[in-house]
Amino acid sequence: MATAWKPSPVIKIYEALGAVADGRVEIDGDTARVTSSDKAKTYDVRHDPGAGSITANDNGSYWQGYLGYPGIAYLMERGVLAYDDGLTAGLAGVPWKELATRYRNDWAKVEKHVREVLSEKGVDLDRFDAGLAEISSRLEDLALTKLSPRLRPPK
Repeated sequence: MATAWKPSPVIKIYEALGAVADGRVEIDGDTARVTSSDKAKTYDVRHDPGAGSITANDNGSYWQGYLGYPGIAYLMERGVLAYDDGLTAGLAGVPWKELATRYRNDWAKVEKHVREVLSEKGVDLDRFDAGLAEISSRLEDLALTKLSPRLRPPK
């Protein structure tokens, strides 16, 4: 029996929206390559729509058991995961890797920082939060399972 993904942390939805906003998702049929915000790594995503399975080789997907931002971004770009494209605007150009390093992978601090930037850009945070909750709910409703074989994350 296929293994279900753990729920993705909401910060991974922010990151996925950022990847979409930056045009870092390159789709080729049921696969994609997603480039990291600092352009240092490229992640591979594979999807089997018929089986309702997906895999990606980012650290979250590989080590933590939740679908990470490359997989989520792929699902958004393919139209499998509906989202309000107005949510992407404020997230273009966010230096995720730099923020993760600065805040020592404390994602709550990264999120606080990004929300301050969004607020400065005039983003309606209530509308933004409602959009994130909707995406999170839709992602869980997809009930995707882990597609084998899994690929190790890039070095």
